[in-house]
Amino acid sequence: MNMGMSVVIPSRNGLQFLKKQLPVLLEDGGIEVVVVDDCSTDGSTEALQRDYPSVKVLARNENPGFCHAVNAGMEATSSDLLMLLNNDVTPEPGCLKGVARWLSDAPSGVAVAVPRIMRPDGTDDGSMEWGFRRGLAFTAPGAGHPYPSGACALWRRSAWFSLGGLSARFAPIYWEDADMGARLARSGMAMARYEGPGVMHDHAATMGRSIESETLRERNRFIFMDSWCTEPRMRAGTRAWLPVHLALARLRGNTAFTNGYAQYLRVRNDH
Repeated sequence: MNMGMSVVIPSRNGLQFLKKQLPVLLEDGGIEVVVVDDCSTDGSTEALQRDYPSVKVLARNENPGFCHAVNAGMEATSSDLLMLLNNDVTPEPGCLKGVARWLSDAPSGVAVAVPRIMRPDGTDDGSMEWGFRRGLAFTAPGAGHPYPSGACALWRRSAWFSLGGLSARFAPIYWEDADMGARLARSGMAMARYEGPGVMHDHAATMGRSIESETLRERNRFIFMDSWCTEPRMRAGTRAWLPVHLALARLRGNTAFTNGYAQYLRVRNDH
């Protein structure tokens, strides 16, 4: 096993982002880079194999989904430290090797390190936590339950695989990182912040903001709640507040919330 670091980049039609990101990663040297081309139609696999021969490229041709791509990429690595990195994330100088040294020296109970993950608007995705309010799970800085961001997090290999990777229940995308954080906390392992150089995140550059993506986010909010918002007070809160949320969503034309909840009910009933 390689004692260094592997970087896993899931990418769906993200060649334009990879062309900006990969030269920065490869400048550091000594880092294994694995790109998982998740059913792209923009010629990513061919272009990467031609222009970046040192990068390991995995081509997926069916069943696209962030969780599937990430898990396949992690399986293809050969290092003890595994970084999950979105294709729209650019590390600052010194970030990759700095966080790798930090996690290597951290107590063994620290399973994952998260750097600063700065969006253009100044939001730090690395400080996001999940919480529960007015009958719904939500994510925000300081919400109460830290989780390792799906945009950028460095894992000990042993911890990642002991948790089983990302859950396919959330395919194709959203809330799988909060779920991973909840499972991490249940296991007794910890995550920690790395306060050195961070990364810049062009948030939602790949997925964009569409009614379809927002509907998926809402559907997966409820899937997450099925597992982690199970205390009696939480269940009671959801029963009390959900009719209010649905009524307000209809009044305001928030079809992402109403459609997401309807999709969740279909998924739940199918199981």
